[in-house]
Amino acid sequence: MYAHFKKACLMFAVVFLMTALFVHTAFLARAETCESVPDGLPESELKAHLAACEAEIKEQTIKIQATQREATTLERDIDILAYTINRARNEIQKRALTIKKLGNDINAHEGELVKLSAQVKRMKTATGELLRRTNEMDERSLAEIVLSESQLSDAFADGQSFAYIEEALHASFDELRKTREAVELAKAKLKDSHSEESKQKGLKEIEERRTKEQEREKNRLLSLTKKEEEAYQAELRKKQAIALEIKNKILKLTAGGELRFEEALNIARVAEAGTGVRSALVLSILTQESGLGGVIGANLGRCFYNTPWNNNAGTVMSNRQKPSFLAIMRELGMNPDTTPVSCPIVSDGQYGGAMGPSQFMPTTWWDLDTETGYKRRVGKVTGANPPSPFNNVHAFTATALYLSDSISGCSISFGDTYNREACAGAKYYAGGNWSKYMKSYGASVANRAAEFQKDIDFLESQI
Repeated sequence: MYAHFKKACLMFAVVFLMTALFVHTAFLARAETCESVPDGLPESELKAHLAACEAEIKEQTIKIQATQREATTLERDIDILAYTINRARNEIQKRALTIKKLGNDINAHEGELVKLSAQVKRMKTATGELLRRTNEMDERSLAEIVLSESQLSDAFADGQSFAYIEEALHASFDELRKTREAVELAKAKLKDSHSEESKQKGLKEIEERRTKEQEREKNRLLSLTKKEEEAYQAELRKKQAIALEIKNKILKLTAGGELRFEEALNIARVAEAGTGVRSALVLSILTQESGLGGVIGANLGRCFYNTPWNNNAGTVMSNRQKPSFLAIMRELGMNPDTTPVSCPIVSDGQYGGAMGPSQFMPTTWWDLDTETGYKRRVGKVTGANPPSPFNNVHAFTATALYLSDSISGCSISFGDTYNREACAGAKYYAGGNWSKYMKSYGASVANRAAEFQKDIDFLESQI
């Protein structure tokens, strides 16, 4: 009977181990897919999910490229859409994982900031006590110390205590300085994480919208019968002609010559990838901000910074802006006397001086006094050192970064995309007075962005 019992136990152990192995293997298989984003995952598992998403994205890209080389048929186009949708879903999943990882980073940075702030507070208290004791000893002369002590050795002991307190005070100040530097570093990391989180959320929203459009097109194609394929081919040829027309629309940029719509869109997509702000909104702002009659660049290059003008400075550019403008010119190796800037618009104020396609004022690009502005952030996104407000890619990126900051603030007041973007457009134009211009300038930006988006969606629907 004991032998039977041992055999039963052995069989149970084998079954238990096999079951455990199966469950573990199944868990690993799940962990290596790009299907779901569970909460509370440790850093190592989040990275494993991200790697799985990247592998699946690469696989779908290879399938798309291989299928695109085949002859154009309805079946082929449906396959490409299916692969594209799967890849987009994996991209969305990857963004969601990245956002979760950034959330963990933000929590860690906030925790570190709380600890460091408490440490600074404790050190200030300790340093204050050391200063109090130092002041007490400073107020006593050497003669007073010697005469007040019953023994000479006690006087020497007081002197040694004073030296010790001074040394401790210096060490305390040094430690306080280092801790404050650590606090500033933690704040910078927290700001970077929040900025990256905002960008990833924006890109995720863009990809989700594109995926919905692609799903609709795939379902439409699937509903076509074989008899309708000939009509589909005719429709495809017509769409290709329209797509070519859209791509060849001319957008004039004084700072960078003429750009076809397709070229401008490609530049805007670089800014989109680096900031999470959709290309349509960037193009809308540039058309609105530096255009006359809907042509990008028509409002550029009509004045110079020192062109005489009837205002307090006597020139197109205000005295506040000139030092920054001249510093930018020196850094870029450009001649300030021959570099075009915008002319004053009487209805908007006495001064002009905005630079390049994005129409950034010099101090907004780089404030020489405070050493702040968008220059460093543009350089970080584009890799340029130094970036230039007159370069198309850098200017588009600066616009997108400014809009990203504005949208973050506008999201507090507005939940829908249209009003958030109208608000961001008004802020781009009027800064703190944005509410006065939201229904005019802001609405115009949002409406034009919607029109640009139709063109972009049409181009993206072409396989």
